Amino acid sequence: MDDKKLSRYLQSVGQACFVRYFEEFSSDTLSRDALIAKLLDQTTYTEKSCASRVSKARSILKAGLADKALSLIAFSSSGRVSEEVKEKARGYLVEMHS
Repeated sequence: MDDKKLSRYLQSVGQACFVRYFEEFSSDTLSRDALIAKLLDQTTYTEKSCASRVSKARSILKAGLADKALSLIAFSSSGRVSEEVKEKARGYLVEMHS
């Protein structure tokens, strides 16, 4: 997956969603359907949107780009990414490298 595709997928998932559900997206024990159900229950996303977010987030992780995606979020200059989301992304980066 090249940088352009990573950026597009991250945009489709939503940076806040990627960070908020990072552990769930990364989980081998949560099935795709269980994760879609969790997102449906905890968000206002449609079922189709939840399925797309799960698919794209897991594609990012499967491509080994969790580190790069979290870095893009943690150090984003976009005003649309909250400090809370950036801080949580930085926390996951620290965990991954310790």
